[in-house]
Amino acid sequence: MEEILACFNKKRNSNTLLNFLNYDRPLSVNFKHIGALKNEKVLQLLQVCVQMKQEYATKCTETHRTSELFDLCNEQLKLLNRIAEGETRWIASPLYTSALQLLHVSELLDKAEAEQETANARKKKVKGDLEDEKYLEKCVRTIHTSFKLCLNDRNPDFKDNKKWGVYHFTNLEFRIYHRLQNRDMVRNLVKVLDSRVSELPSPETALRACKAQLVTYYYYKGEFYGCHNGDFQKAFEFLNKAWLESCADVDVGAQQKDAIMVLLVPFAILAFKWYPDSVLLKQLHPRVAVLYAPLLACLQNGDLKALDTWLDAHELLLLRKNLYVATVLMRELVLVKLVKTCWRVNGARSIVPVDLVATAVARSATHAAVGALTDDSLDETECLLANLICKGYIKGYLSHGNRAMVVSKTNAFPRQAADGNQQSTAT
Repeated sequence: MEEILACFNKKRNSNTLLNFLNYDRPLSVNFKHIGALKNEKVLQLLQVCVQMKQEYATKCTETHRTSELFDLCNEQLKLLNRIAEGETRWIASPLYTSALQLLHVSELLDKAEAEQETANARKKKVKGDLEDEKYLEKCVRTIHTSFKLCLNDRNPDFKDNKKWGVYHFTNLEFRIYHRLQNRDMVRNLVKVLDSRVSELPSPETALRACKAQLVTYYYYKGEFYGCHNGDFQKAFEFLNKAWLESCADVDVGAQQKDAIMVLLVPFAILAFKWYPDSVLLKQLHPRVAVLYAPLLACLQNGDLKALDTWLDAHELLLLRKNLYVATVLMRELVLVKLVKTCWRVNGARSIVPVDLVATAVARSATHAAVGALTDDSLDETECLLANLICKGYIKGYLSHGNRAMVVSKTNAFPRQAADGNQQSTAT
């Protein structure tokens, strides 16, 4: 017990303290004189830790946790939050240890409840009833308090400031909001971090000793900017950093690297019109290569029907990854490839008949013979072309009276995607 108390008295962390905070570690210290402690907050913390270990040892299994254990873990973190108000940087590690195990318990309990609800076909819970909240929703409120304690620390000695622990709690909150599918809270969290960037250590510096945490931070920032904010260039920058850091860290597994690459490939195409190197992608990320092979083929041959078939086949996966909107946007790039093919078929002349493009679009979208074109179909094609011109995919203008598109004699189609062997993403 003396070593644990010394941590609070001398403001230093130790493995003994961290092991004591974990409910699944055996109680290896003597607490015979625990009641003689004068620090009420520390006394309450020690008592809760002992109760947690007893609850886990007597009522829990490797896969089963009790709601009582959750309450004790939640109380442990609340007590640490109170203690942390007057502490320095050292307390961030015990706070994170407590927050992480609270999150694990919450995930296990929510999973068990979801399985039980499915099995029993129970009625949906009433929204707003605190008793019927998900454990993750209760958990994140306590973790957010830890986040704010670190973020708002006013210790003038920057080396001892709790701000160094902000990114660990940021990653936990990203993870929870991702599970809860709460985009608004992710947006708020990113906004807070961006507004305080001048006050915080850089993530590269703060997480230098834990590359896996840095990879996680980059991943969630990239996902936010690409999937929720539509800023594909910024998303690419974060995800490219995540991928490069993951390659240098043996603790990051293949599954995590694949998750990064699943986002990185479409964002690289949308941001910079870069195709990945297909051969290298297949070597490093075979599952990702299989997923995107049909999409990359459509971007190269302008096949709209094959694109729609691929989108339909992977709709649930794309929705789950928040990638559906991004991949649908690639339809424009497929259209550009198709229009460029029409331009070449027409002898690369500066005047391209709209009916030629309309026929090609109809043929590509159906893989069937195309009948007589109507004014409506020509108008629709003109709208498609106007959109591509407006976005800079085509240099030219439309002549509605002549039902033709006039393209620039030089660089009519700005480079849409670099060849995989010349310019690639992180792969």
